[in-house]
Amino acid sequence: MTKEYFLLEDKIKEIESHFISPGGWIKIFEKTTINFADTSQIYCCLISNSDLDKYNQDHYSPLFRGSEGRPSVYGDNTYKSYDKDGLEPFLYYRSFSLPDEQISYVDISEEFILYFNLYEKGVNKENRTFYYVDDYGEIDEVLIVEPNLIKLKIRYLKEYITLREMNFIVTYDYMRLITKPPSNWDVKYGDVLVKKPQLIYSHLINDLLDETQSCVRGKVFFRPNEEKKTHLDLDEKNEEFIIGHDNEGELLYENCGNTKGNDFKLTYFSKEVLNKYYNDPVKYKVDGFSVSSKYFRLKIDNNVADYVPVFLINLRFLSLKEQLHWKQYNIPPNQNMRMSKTYHTTMIEGNWAKHSETADLFFKSKYSDFNNKWEKKFGWKLYKPLSEKDNYLFTSLHIITTNNIKSFCEQTLTIVKIIIDRINEKEISKNLVLDPKVRGIGKFEKYLEANGMSVPDLFQFLRNLQSLRSGLIAHTFSETNKDCKKAMEYFNIKENNLIQVCQEIFEKSIYTLNTLEKHFILDSDNE
Repeated sequence: MTKEYFLLEDKIKEIESHFISPGGWIKIFEKTTINFADTSQIYCCLISNSDLDKYNQDHYSPLFRGSEGRPSVYGDNTYKSYDKDGLEPFLYYRSFSLPDEQISYVDISEEFILYFNLYEKGVNKENRTFYYVDDYGEIDEVLIVEPNLIKLKIRYLKEYITLREMNFIVTYDYMRLITKPPSNWDVKYGDVLVKKPQLIYSHLINDLLDETQSCVRGKVFFRPNEEKKTHLDLDEKNEEFIIGHDNEGELLYENCGNTKGNDFKLTYFSKEVLNKYYNDPVKYKVDGFSVSSKYFRLKIDNNVADYVPVFLINLRFLSLKEQLHWKQYNIPPNQNMRMSKTYHTTMIEGNWAKHSETADLFFKSKYSDFNNKWEKKFGWKLYKPLSEKDNYLFTSLHIITTNNIKSFCEQTLTIVKIIIDRINEKEISKNLVLDPKVRGIGKFEKYLEANGMSVPDLFQFLRNLQSLRSGLIAHTFSETNKDCKKAMEYFNIKENNLIQVCQEIFEKSIYTLNTLEKHFILDSDNE
């Protein structure tokens, strides 16, 4: 044991930091016994403003673990919620002597949990975490409970004691023993009281019979905020977005919370802003007119190929965090930028547009419409529905926004799954005499030939698309797979044209559906 360790300098440093650790956490409970000669205890409680002077003059703890005094019943059967007025426990030591085991743990103030409506998750009472969930579904850790340690995020504590008009006190008791300090340590025996802003402690060095004892006992105080502001108060802060240029060519910004005269003022974003939402299709949905989740819906014009127009004032409905996501993709407008005809017809004029203007959105709409028309005419779907676990693939299907090979491969896989893998082979095989080796696209080709349809260009596209999928290796394409190499030549795939190729795949997929619809006369208006 070193002199510094014996003198508890590590603990004193922690005390003087008010037990605050990175991330804004404070330690409010600790129970550590390395051995009989090295112990640590931390506990806490609440003290009213009117009673604070009573407790900030000495280093003694006003409350001990297991003696919280809630509730208290006196000899005359008087019941009180708290033993002492102005003193309120924040933690509660619970102990149960069951027939086959002894269970003990520390519980948290129910008022604090209910005030923030904290969500609790854990494996047992000694290992659990409490979370705050806001109106936008953002989750923040507030309390972490471990068998010998409890940490609390300070900003939640400060709000709570501010609203309660109380003070929070962390009490501590540290002790270390040594048989006999070396003479060169020059240990000074006695009891020294240290008082500093928001803390007070006693450091006692005492000579016992066979050992020397070093003890630090005291309190750290946390005061309420000067301003009463809660997490329930509306956040008036909104971000500024680009709305144009001034006469000297400098960018003009407008706060999205400014609604005066801004009803139809547009701001623009690169398509990459949507990647966050496409990449998490379980949580978000993107269509031609909005991006949404269970927590918000932002109206957007997703019918333009190269950018996303948004009415400025619609952004104010997003959380600040979500606004900041959009802000990083905000782009200056030019004279050619405008809202799509589809969006204007539907959202401004109130007339439903016939179809979307971008190939990905048009394909998804066409695919669903085609399958419904086919089923109406033949009694079965040409493309089997995706399984429930794969529905997100259709939701997240889109033209990639950058020449990223990983994104390109993911979208290619999805297209193949939708227009090739989901072909209803069972139904198209009926009444056909087929070689057992003929499968998938081959069966589909035989089915169309049996129905008087020969379209070699269509099947050249489908087979090359399937070859791309077959040659996929860890989000890139195989250079040794001959069919894959031919497919790459067919689509003219290069490192810098993946967006263009993705666009072409969507367009040819639409052509496939249009060709089938025309041949089988699926127009419901003519039936």
